[in-house]
Amino acid sequence: MKMVEEPVNQKAKLLEPTLHFKTIQVKIGEAYGTGDAPVSELVTADQLLADFPDFEKYGSRGFEKMVMVAGENTHFDDDDKAIYASMTGYPKIVYSKEKDSSVLSIILSVEPLFILTPDKMKATLSIHPALPDCCSLKNTNLQEYISSAGIVYGLDSEALLTAEQYINQKEPEFNKVVIARGKPAGIGHDAYFRFDVEIGPLAGRLMRDGSIDFRERKIMVGVTKGQRIATKIPAITGEPGINVLGEETPAVFGKDITSKILGDAEFSKETLQVTTTSDGVLSVVNSSIIKVSSQQFISGDIDFNTGNIDSRNCVTIHGSVQPGFLVTVDGDLEITGSVMSTRVKSLGNVVIKGGITGKNSIVETQGDCDINFIEQGTIQSGGICVIRNQSYYSDISSGSHIRCKYSSKIMSGRLIAEGNITLADVGSNDCKPSLIAAGVVPERFYLLKKLKEDVIDEQNAIVKWVKQYPGSSSSKKIRKMESALADKKLIILKLNMIPGSGIYSRVGPSKRDDPDPGPDYSNEGSIDIGSITIDVRGTIYAGTKIRIGNRLLKLDKTVYSRQFILHSDQKSIIAKPLKINQPHENS
Repeated sequence: MKMVEEPVNQKAKLLEPTLHFKTIQVKIGEAYGTGDAPVSELVTADQLLADFPDFEKYGSRGFEKMVMVAGENTHFDDDDKAIYASMTGYPKIVYSKEKDSSVLSIILSVEPLFILTPDKMKATLSIHPALPDCCSLKNTNLQEYISSAGIVYGLDSEALLTAEQYINQKEPEFNKVVIARGKPAGIGHDAYFRFDVEIGPLAGRLMRDGSIDFRERKIMVGVTKGQRIATKIPAITGEPGINVLGEETPAVFGKDITSKILGDAEFSKETLQVTTTSDGVLSVVNSSIIKVSSQQFISGDIDFNTGNIDSRNCVTIHGSVQPGFLVTVDGDLEITGSVMSTRVKSLGNVVIKGGITGKNSIVETQGDCDINFIEQGTIQSGGICVIRNQSYYSDISSGSHIRCKYSSKIMSGRLIAEGNITLADVGSNDCKPSLIAAGVVPERFYLLKKLKEDVIDEQNAIVKWVKQYPGSSSSKKIRKMESALADKKLIILKLNMIPGSGIYSRVGPSKRDDPDPGPDYSNEGSIDIGSITIDVRGTIYAGTKIRIGNRLLKLDKTVYSRQFILHSDQKSIIAKPLKINQPHENS
């Protein structure tokens, strides 16, 4: 037990707690040089760690108890006078002072002997150096500790032998050994349509070798009456797994496909087959919407001679869409020329072999969108969006992936995809930085942008009102404005960008004035945000903003050939060198 004198301006003297375990500084291996590391003896669950047994003797002399804090894997007794270990492991001591205060406290925690992953599918044994005449793995039975921890499945006999060698080695070292692994649940397979006609190539699809298929997107496949188009393959459920504690983990259920069969096609529930009811062309949108319709050809530009186009069919335009003329089709749309300062909409897939130019140019498609280049325009694609040449000061969003050809260039603007993004060169020394966002619902991103703009406007409105009416800062109107502003800020904190999850699924502050945003966003029901990538095959310039899900990174330097992913803790974005596969031979 130690007595600590407080600074002169503090009357009380602090009494440190009595520690019921041994901790000493030990030289650990050559890698530490002449430095020492703190080493503690092994303690068991519910073992007393610290208390004040002699406080009555010192309390009468003006001493006060040092503040004790129960850290990880420790707990107070019922009287809050002593701290006990909550599990077997190695105790740690940290002295701390609160910010802007001289009050000293002691934090006691325990590093677990067995570290289990959150899913309990892996158990790691933590081995610390043994202290003389103290409890350690060297003088106890490891198997008894394993049994008491409830680890019963997937034990690795070779790993346990390795652990015994580390435990009994002469030189003191810290080691960690994975001693058990669970059996993962079998992966279920989602339902899908197996197409019985050739519908590819589908530009932007990932090939088995990791490259991307950039061949020209094939649309409007001809079919005949009575032809079998596709067969539905039902979902398959995987087998249950088992974790290291012997608990069964639920099987991964395959999801049924939400499909639509439209136009001159029908689906049989008995045979699970889709067949045509008349001749026509096939349009497949996002592998789940199958439509057979007629094909319409338009020779030349869409201008005063043709007027606006509003078709229930698939349409091929052998020309360009001139400014101000609208094109709306229910099927696939192919434009051999360009789209200039106008709006084009398709309920199928869109291929534009020319360019999209003009601030008023908007291309909307429920399916894939395959373009050559875009300048100052907007694309809203429900499927994969392929950019073959350049995107210049444009906004592009995708309900799937964005794939930029290996020779393409992105200059400013925004690229937002619910899936992955593949890029070549991004930015320059002169243009405004781009925003590249993957694993993000575009609509939620623009909602967040609007909310932030509203917050700035409302803050300015409050300042303007107070300046215009001095002394009104505590008025009912200002209180109402501030309350509305606080509510909007809270919504911003809770807004979730991750596809598949609830729009407000973040566990935010419990009160509007609570500065702590709480834990990270909930991923329940969402896509696997940890698998989302932004691959840059070329150069990406400093200042570019990278977003993955709810995390944002602004590049502080120009880098080349990088893959951006979430850190394993999902709290930050990291960049690693990109392993580049050779382009597909038909790309």
